[in-house]
Amino acid sequence: MDPSDPLLSELCSICHVNPPKYRCPRCSTRTCSLPCTRRHKLWSQCSGVRDPAAYLKRSELASEAAFDRDFNFITGIERTLERAERDVENRGIELARGQVVPGEEGQDEASASAAAGAGRKRKHPTQGLVKGEAAFLRGAEAGRVKVLRAPRGMSRNKQNTSRWHPKHKCLSWTVEWISAAGEKTIRNALETYPISEVYDRAFPLPREERPSTEKKEKEVSQEKTAAEQPLTSPATEKPDGSVPPATTTATESKGPESTTPEANETPTGQAEETEQNLPVIPHRNLYFYLHRPRTTTKKPVLVPLPPTAKLVAVLHDRTVLEFPTIYALPESPEKMLESKETSPFILEEEYLRTAAPEEVGDRSTDGEQEGTTEAGDGAGGVDLKDVDEEKVMEVLRQDLFDSV
Repeated sequence: MDPSDPLLSELCSICHVNPPKYRCPRCSTRTCSLPCTRRHKLWSQCSGVRDPAAYLKRSELASEAAFDRDFNFITGIERTLERAERDVENRGIELARGQVVPGEEGQDEASASAAAGAGRKRKHPTQGLVKGEAAFLRGAEAGRVKVLRAPRGMSRNKQNTSRWHPKHKCLSWTVEWISAAGEKTIRNALETYPISEVYDRAFPLPREERPSTEKKEKEVSQEKTAAEQPLTSPATEKPDGSVPPATTTATESKGPESTTPEANETPTGQAEETEQNLPVIPHRNLYFYLHRPRTTTKKPVLVPLPPTAKLVAVLHDRTVLEFPTIYALPESPEKMLESKETSPFILEEEYLRTAAPEEVGDRSTDGEQEGTTEAGDGAGGVDLKDVDEEKVMEVLRQDLFDSV
C-alpha cells in the first residue's frame, strides 16, 4: 500500500473514491457529489433536513453558526406561513366561517373581532379540569370556601383528593394534620363530621384505650352540655324578687298564621352564630387550630376551633390552600396568648390586631384633638382668650436675654 494514498475515512462514505465535499445537515454524513447524496438519503432513509431540536453543547450554542441556524429556522416558518396565505387567497378558500378582516368599511375593531370569534368553538368552562374537580369547586363555592389552587403538578396539588361525595351529598375534604412535633398526616373526611370525629378517624385510639359505649355516650353528653352553657342565659329576677315568665316562641306568639316555611326554618346567620359560640375545649388533651394561609408574618397564624363544630361550619368564609390544614397542639389559646413572644405560633385575633394599619388610630386621635381644641374645654385644649400678651412677651425676653 502506497503511504501517499488517502485513508478510507477521508474519502466519501458512499463511493469511497473521491474526497468528500458536502455534509448532510441531518446526520453529518459526508458525500462527494449529488448522486452520492441521493444514494445516502435512499439507503439511510434520511430526509437531509436539519433537526432544530437536536442537542447542542453549551459551547456550540454561543457561536455564530448556531445563531444563523436559529434565524434561518424562524425565517423558514414565516416564509411557509406567507406561502400558505398566498395559496389560500389564490384558491379562494375561507379560513373560518364568519371571519372578517378588521378595518373594512362600515366596521370597527370591536365588531370585527366579535365577528371573527363567532365562528370559533366556544370553550367549555370545565375544560382543562380533572374528572370530579369541577364538582368539588362548585361544592366549595356553595359552602363559601375560597380554594387557592396550587400550580398543577406541585406536591400540594397532587395531595389534594378532595371531591364531591355523591352518596352523602356533601364534600369529602382532604385534611392535613400537623402535630406539635411537626409531623404531617393527610386524611380524607366528610364535611358533616365534627372536628373531634375527624381527628379520631385520622388517629384512632388502640382498642384497649377506647372507651366503652356508655362512657362514650356520657362524654358526648358532657360535651353537648358544655357547648350549650354559653348559649343559655340565666333567668333575670325582677326588683321584687319574682322571676319573669319565659318568652314565648315565634310560633306561639303568631298563632296558626306562623306555619310558613320562613317562620319555621332557622336562619343561616343564627346557625353560624351557634357554631361560633361553641367553647374551645380540649379533646384527647389536644386543642385544634385552623391554619390561615397567605399572611405577612413568618409565624403560622392559627384560628382556635371548637372540637364539637362541624368541618363545614369551620371552613365557612375561610380561605384554604388546596385543602385545610389543622394543627393539633397541647397548648390552649390562653397559654398561647400569654407566651406570644416566645410561641412559634400567633393567634388570628392577635395577628389582625397587630397587622392593622396604624393610620386608623392616628386619624381618630387627631380628630379628637381637633375637636377638643375647637371646643376649648377638652383635656388637651387650651383657652387662649384670657392670656395676656404683654406677660408672654416678658417671659420670652427673660428666656432669650437673661444670663443663665
